Amino acid sequence: MSFLNIVLIALYLTCSVGGLTLVKVGAANNSFMLNSSFFNLQLSYSTLIGLFLYIFSFLLWIVIVGRFNLSYIQPLTTGLSYVLIIGASLFILHETITMFQWIGLGFIFVGVILMNVGT
Repeated sequence: MSFLNIVLIALYLTCSVGGLTLVKVGAANNSFMLNSSFFNLQLSYSTLIGLFLYIFSFLLWIVIVGRFNLSYIQPLTTGLSYVLIIGASLFILHETITMFQWIGLGFIFVGVILMNVGT
């Protein structure tokens, strides 16, 4: 795997996990409002930044899918994003992780390693 591909995957994961985390953080703080008689939407600035990051991650995803076999890259990035989401949930959102989540995370970690053996 080339250095550019590693950077693209790392940037994708950072934007995706960061975007989701910021949307979660911003869900409690509403400060940006779009109002009409039919439609009412309130978003915080962290939600808007999170949305921008998540959209950017999707655009990166299109580039990444074009460079890899889908059967390889989808499970790999999904597994890594689960690991990073657990980390963000612990350290940024201060959420509690159950024992079953830790066990599942271990299985995901082993699966990501096994997918990369021999590639």
